[in-house]
Parts: sequence; C-alpha cells; structure tokens
Amino acid sequence: MTNINLGQVFTAGLLGVSLFLGSAQSVLADRRSVSPGVAVTLSGTSGGSSNSRDCGWIAESPNHVLDVTQDLPYWSITVQTAGAPTLLIDGPAGRYCVLPESPSGSMLQFSGYGTRGTYRIFIGDRQQSQHPYSLSISDRKP
Repeated sequence: MTNINLGQVFTAGLLGVSLFLGSAQSVLADRRSVSPGVAVTLSGTSGGSSNSRDCGWIAESPNHVLDVTQDLPYWSITVQTAGAPTLLIDGPAGRYCVLPESPSGSMLQFSGYGTRGTYRIFIGDRQQSQHPYSLSISDRKP
C-alpha cells in the first residue's frame, strides 16, 4: 500500500490546472505557421483588459500565435489600426514592444531576423480602447 499525503495530491492538482491553463491560452489564440515565401494577413480587435505595464492594454491571451518553421533572414510584421496601438511580440529572441512613431500614428512595424520558434503576438492599445486591426507578415524586403 502506498502512502500519499494531501500535500502531494494538492501539489499534483495545482500542476495539472496550471498546465491546462497555460495551454488554454494558446488554444484561444489564432495559431498560424509562418515559413519562407509565405505572406500572411490576419485581423482581429486590439486592446484588452490586462495592463502590460509597458506596452498598453492587451488581451488575456495572445491575439495570434505564430510558429516560425525555419529561420527567416528577414521578416516584417505590420499592424494597421485606429486608436493608440501597441504591438507586443514575445518570442524565442525576447520580448519586444512596438509603439507608433508619432502619438497619432496608427501603423506599427517590426522587422528584422526571424528566429525559428513560437511567437505570441498581442495587439494592444495605450488608451484601453478596442479597434479592428489588420496584421500582415511577410519575408519580402520593401
């Protein structure tokens, strides 16, 4: 007979719940594969109820999850929306916050080398507003 105490059961239960909740966030997001030569256009609604502290108000879960299947020597992510938009990218090379170049700007762009891996993309708003947006991803230089 094996002795199991309540602390072990409670710890195992918490671990199971946290694993479920962690994967549930990715399930709620629009998940796409990105590979060389493939352009992607996505849309959604910016903003949310979570204060990111440094990158505006974002949704509880990412708007999009991008699985980059191979390193991209160059890629760009462009967001077009109204309001006071932010673009938060959390990926294998770090966490980046992109703000518009001018206070009234409604276009955001992130570009550079794209490391293979998973990227969580949040389209936020500094004024806690929500607006429709269009997001495009390309590996072509302008």
